[in-house]
Amino acid sequence: MMLPLALATAMHVLPRRVPQLARAARSAGTTMSWQKEAEKHGVEFIGSFAEPKGMPNLRLPEITLAGRSNVGKSSALNALSGRRRKVAKVSKTPGRTRLINLFQVGKACAITDLPGYGFAKVSREMQEDWRRSIESYLQGRERLCMAVLFVDAQRDPQESDMQLLDFLLYNDLQTVVVATKTDKLNQAQLQTSLMRLHEAFDLPSGQPIPFSSQTGAGIRELWQYLQKQVANV
Repeated sequence: MMLPLALATAMHVLPRRVPQLARAARSAGTTMSWQKEAEKHGVEFIGSFAEPKGMPNLRLPEITLAGRSNVGKSSALNALSGRRRKVAKVSKTPGRTRLINLFQVGKACAITDLPGYGFAKVSREMQEDWRRSIESYLQGRERLCMAVLFVDAQRDPQESDMQLLDFLLYNDLQTVVVATKTDKLNQAQLQTSLMRLHEAFDLPSGQPIPFSSQTGAGIRELWQYLQKQVANV
């Protein structure tokens, strides 16, 4: 299976996650509220990395954020931080983020923001560099235990999003789909969009989770879902 741009890659099976990760995830899931941890400590930016091998091991369960270049990942991360100060830069040029950005949420978890795909105007050589970097990250990051795939509630289901979801699930990486920009739709339009995405992606009950960085809708639900699922790794 080939994925578009930075996330394009042939399928490979990820190595099994280490038992210590499951224990750490269960511990984090039972001793604190991740949302309250974010509200108390914020989402701390650790660094940007061109290669996964240079990324520090924060010894926390790790969640990665993926999606198209203009889907609103940075805005969602800022909303999840629960603080007014922005932790992720929102670019006006889709596809500008070309590094893997690493964040820490107190003692709860680590978050990575992967380069977006679908709009980036870069050379084929750079696209290939992105592909290798992200493939290496997905396969070699031992504490990576879950992915969040952001899709735009305003758009019809995209083939590139379906391919990425299939890729993540094939590689045994638990994934939750989140529909962004729901504040742009009225209630009837939103329900139609959520049903269309649910059916097109063949999602489990309760997905996609509706989310708005503007109104705060879905922040609590997403934090609770992530904490619960990671605790069950």
